[in-house]
Amino acid sequence: MHFVVYAPFAASVLLAACGPRLAARMRPATGTRLLLTAGLVCALTSSLSLALLAATLIGRLPLVAAVGAWSGERLHHADPVTPVIAKLAMLALAMPAAAVVWTTARRAAALHRTRRACARLAPNTGRLVVLDQPAIEAFAVPGGREDHGRIVVSTGMLRILGAAERRVLLAHETAHLNHRHYRHRTLAALITAADPLLATLPAAIHHLTERWADEDAAATVGDRPLAARALARAALAARHDGRPSPRSAVLCFGRNDVPGRVRALLAGTPARRPIIAAVPAAILTACLAGVGVAGHDTAHLFDQARDGYHAERLGIATATRHEARHLLAVLDHRIDESR
Repeated sequence: MHFVVYAPFAASVLLAACGPRLAARMRPATGTRLLLTAGLVCALTSSLSLALLAATLIGRLPLVAAVGAWSGERLHHADPVTPVIAKLAMLALAMPAAAVVWTTARRAAALHRTRRACARLAPNTGRLVVLDQPAIEAFAVPGGREDHGRIVVSTGMLRILGAAERRVLLAHETAHLNHRHYRHRTLAALITAADPLLATLPAAIHHLTERWADEDAAATVGDRPLAARALARAALAARHDGRPSPRSAVLCFGRNDVPGRVRALLAGTPARRPIIAAVPAAILTACLAGVGVAGHDTAHLFDQARDGYHAERLGIATATRHEARHLLAVLDHRIDESR
């Protein structure tokens, strides 16, 4: 098997190191989609590479070889992957699979609890839920198919913002719900669970979705300095408040890299940069090509093992025919002697 089987792991490391910075130079919506697509491809190809590394060791098992109709002995001699690497690959496949299941269950439970809490607080008040408490809070709770979700805002948050700034806040949280940013963040968490090398992906997607909502809010109110001022004032008040946002809240206003987000709002509408998108695209193309070559090499190994199996079966059949002829000749000889 060619060394390119390890290309997805190198691509994952490179994407984790450079991807968030590249995506931050693009429009937030484009950067979010590009980074998630690149991360998904890296996670899938990394899992496929691990499966290819473990395939030949699994293929040597007598039961598997018998079902697959190939020679385990021939596969053992032709396999370039050492048993240690193959066993590590099997372990590396099992652990992320368990992590994906755990992450899915944990996120689904948290979302369910948050939805139930919002329904109990205000069952028939519409999309906006106002909490009568001094804590500085504002977050969006995704809804189901028929429910478009809720925007939860504390009275403490409303008091520190002016009327125009409240419009920014509501537009920001509405953008989270309309674009279903919780899906982007959940997908980022699942990708990282499947490929731990992409550890920087969830934070990058969180930042990009916040920037996406900031841009939508600025476009809604038609005043970028106003949006920046509302964001900065809410973040500053939340810092002095000192109370953390609810653990179950997935989408919060003014809690993630506020100085960078304020600078981006004041800098103007982000420009299109298609050249930056070409960098991760080239990395992923090389990654996919490498996995394709590794898959072809592995298939060739199994083809050789299958040819060996048929040759062994043919040799056994030939030997059996020779033994039968010899036995018949002995019997004929003894019959002649008895006469």
